[in-house]
Amino acid sequence: MAGQNGGGTFVLTYAICILALGIPLYVLEASAGKLANRGPVGLFRQINPIWGPWFGWFLVIMTVTIMSYYLVVSGWTLGYAVDAIQVDLKPFEEFTAGFASLWFFLITSALTFLVLLRGIGGLEQMSKILLPLLVLIVGGLAIYAQTLPGGSQARDFYFSFDLLKFLEPRTWQMAAGQAFYSLAIGQGFLITYGSYSPKDFNILKSSTAVALTNSVISITAGLMVFPIVFTFGIAPDAGSQLSFTAFPNIFSQLPAGQFIGIAFYTLLFMAAFTSCVGGMAVALAPVRDEFHMTRRQAALVVMAITTALGIPSALSFTSFGLSIGGKPFLDVVDQLAGSGIVVVAGIAGATLISWVLPKKRILEAINAPPKRFGPIVLSAKWIILIGRCLPVAAAVLLLITYFV
Repeated sequence: MAGQNGGGTFVLTYAICILALGIPLYVLEASAGKLANRGPVGLFRQINPIWGPWFGWFLVIMTVTIMSYYLVVSGWTLGYAVDAIQVDLKPFEEFTAGFASLWFFLITSALTFLVLLRGIGGLEQMSKILLPLLVLIVGGLAIYAQTLPGGSQARDFYFSFDLLKFLEPRTWQMAAGQAFYSLAIGQGFLITYGSYSPKDFNILKSSTAVALTNSVISITAGLMVFPIVFTFGIAPDAGSQLSFTAFPNIFSQLPAGQFIGIAFYTLLFMAAFTSCVGGMAVALAPVRDEFHMTRRQAALVVMAITTALGIPSALSFTSFGLSIGGKPFLDVVDQLAGSGIVVVAGIAGATLISWVLPKKRILEAINAPPKRFGPIVLSAKWIILIGRCLPVAAAVLLLITYFV
């Protein structure tokens, strides 16, 4: 996203969107789930018994749509992990020359289904060990990447600022979409996760920690990728396959690069796979509860639908080359769902939560006591205010985009 939308200007805009929109909406959705003790369908049924469930199902459909191509990308990480173990890392074009993207997508879908059947407890324990290791590798590679010949050019790109680009509404739309997407806002995740929160849980503190950690690691990943991109003459706007184009080059240059490549892609797959399981669990819960299915039946239904929806995205990076308007099908769906509709869903959900649910009960669910800094008192009330003002701000942005 940074490569396609102005480098440093996009990174700055993304950071602003995380602070100004991401954290408040994260808090609103998680606290609403905690308050209702239900997922998205149950929550919005409490808000309005007639049309509320429809909006809840819309969020579930959004999650399924996003997971349909996220499973494809996760399949790439699995494929690269396998190739790294076989000491056969290929450029992305060669990796996708046949139908490897489709096969690894189907394997990842099958693995996700198996984990859904057994529950996510074991995966949670593995994540506590493996994800910190991935963070260490990303940090180490980001530091090493600065020593590459393209490091200086990458820093110029990644920390550049273009005022005209900064003022473009499209830059803000893309940055807001990435902020919403990376924090899972407007997708039902946070509502579902919030429903499991204990009563005395401080939603504001935990949400801020998650959002800031997510953003710092994302920005660090950019510091890892772009020096490789410029060193090896790769186009920074290559899209969703950018990391898979860049890394095979660097691992062949590093001392012990084979072992680092194996560790990196294996851990990257585990990170992606946990998100696959988490996303599908969000879809599984309402299907099971609303249609009174067993866990196995619900898992089979949601995975069958998600896999069917994901096949066109998988085919867009095969020799079949499915595309729309010259763009890979996966990238088109990502732009529509991951950076477009998800913003609308996030704003609509925050508006309903902040206007319809009692303010006092939301504050109780957030469970963040006011803090005094001299004469200034900060409380969680500002979060509700942002949720209520978002529709006006979004309408103004759209008017500027299409009529100015």
